[in-house]
Amino acid sequence: MLRYLYRSYHQSEALKHFLMRRILPAGWGVIIAAVVSATMLMGSPIRPLYQFFALPVGLAALTLIWAWSRRARLSAVRQVPPHASAGTPFHYHITLINEGGDVPDCKLMESPADPRPDRESFLHEREPAEAQRNTFDRLFAYHRWQWLVERNKSFDQGVGSAVITVPAAGGSRVNMVLTPRRRGMIELDDLRVLLPDPLHFFQRARKVAAAPAHVAVLPRRYRLPALNLPGSAHYQAGDDAASRQNGNTGEFTALREYRSGDPPRLIHWKSWAKTGRPIIKEVEDMRFPRYALILDTFAAAGRNQAFEEAVSVAASFVAAIDGEDAMLDLILLGGHNKVITAGKGLADSVKLLEALAAVTITPVEDFSSLARLASAHSAELAACICVFTGWSDSRAEFLRILKKNEIDLLALAVVEQEDLAILPPEITALRSTRMQEDLLRCGVMTPINVR
Repeated sequence: MLRYLYRSYHQSEALKHFLMRRILPAGWGVIIAAVVSATMLMGSPIRPLYQFFALPVGLAALTLIWAWSRRARLSAVRQVPPHASAGTPFHYHITLINEGGDVPDCKLMESPADPRPDRESFLHEREPAEAQRNTFDRLFAYHRWQWLVERNKSFDQGVGSAVITVPAAGGSRVNMVLTPRRRGMIELDDLRVLLPDPLHFFQRARKVAAAPAHVAVLPRRYRLPALNLPGSAHYQAGDDAASRQNGNTGEFTALREYRSGDPPRLIHWKSWAKTGRPIIKEVEDMRFPRYALILDTFAAAGRNQAFEEAVSVAASFVAAIDGEDAMLDLILLGGHNKVITAGKGLADSVKLLEALAAVTITPVEDFSSLARLASAHSAELAACICVFTGWSDSRAEFLRILKKNEIDLLALAVVEQEDLAILPPEITALRSTRMQEDLLRCGVMTPINVR
């Protein structure tokens, strides 16, 4: 039965999208008036009712033909930002080029990619509140379908900020606003110009020729309490290329021959003039504290929301540490198994946020490989921040391994209310439904000193 329902919902959703994009609120009012008057005529075929029926039907027919006859030959160029944040509206501009006659009283609209779920998702996934619904709702699974459709929408439909007129053989610049619903990549590939009739009952939605555009949506970030992380920047003898490229150097120590990658500002010109070879001033390097941010990407079935919150918490730490004189390694669990570094003299923190925007759930947990990856970097770390999706014995064992490496730890776990009792006291509990409140309640976040 669910397979039959899937086909029915799949087709009806396409019809609903087609009609909602072309029939305006006044048009629905006219259609309802025509249906009501037709129903009244069945029982009372009197002349005033015929007139009442003829008025909405005549207006609907006239405006429908008018809207269908409108034409527009437009092309467009999108000017989109490279990044946006989930839940935060962003603005961009579209430059329209008219290749035909005047196009008065029109608006632009962006449509998201087809949000209809695939059949496997509809058959096997469950709406969060499905267990509390009555037998009829569970049998026909309409609320499940609606939940999946809403979940799959990448952004709230964007419509141009104003009604415009595009002159013949001319152009126009339109301001657009979109609100991303979730992290990931937004693909803009369905730009339409809306051409309503004079009474705004119906409108035509013609596609505008425009190259596809992509926007990387970074995870939602939360406000964090003050961080009290160990370590500070200091000068020491060494050969830190990143420090030198960034301009953070200390006192002069010696002279040496030029090596590939040395910055020109360290050239000792007098020595070069005497020897005929480029000579470099040896100086103390600025060493910055290095932190690791470990994200647990394994989530049990039905914990998608907790996983998304864990990603947001990790993104919040990336944004908070970005303003510090520090370097940050992002270590991802499981099949991702990689380390991405940002900080002074290296990549910008946006690189880490882009990695978090693209991260997905790991189907099988593998904390042993994650522990080996983290232990390999432990000698360079001042502290390690762990963000867990839930809590389990395997996660507790992973933390014990990190403690053996004598790393200062700050551990947080995104859990449900019923899981609070099983958390050790040194783990900061974050409820997925009250995330911001729990984060701010922590006060100053101080790592556990295990040395």
